[in-house]
Amino acid sequence: MVASDRQQTITYCLSPLAKIKGLLTKTSLPAGEYYVFPSCQAIHTFGMRFAIDVIFCNKEGLILKYCRQVVPNRIVFCRDAFFAIELCANEFLNQEQLKIIVSTCLKLDKSYPQRIRWI
Repeated sequence: MVASDRQQTITYCLSPLAKIKGLLTKTSLPAGEYYVFPSCQAIHTFGMRFAIDVIFCNKEGLILKYCRQVVPNRIVFCRDAFFAIELCANEFLNQEQLKIIVSTCLKLDKSYPQRIRWI
């Protein structure tokens, strides 16, 4: 379920090192925690210990591809993507829930209960 009532953590991975490292040091990814990768057309899960969901979007935030349960040691890509979001793979999200996540990650708005990190 989309973490709407509790605080969300959005991490923007901007540096080349942050993009390579991603979630490698994590043992899990809690619901409501999102990793955003700008200028990204592919995500890898090499060295990871858990599955993730990945949302690929274009420059306008339109969802181009939703990859469910990407297990460790895989690569997923979307040729036309402008950015990608990694999130918890606990349950299937419908199109409306995915749009809320994308919108939350794109808006740096104080009306959203979120914590933002830049790495």
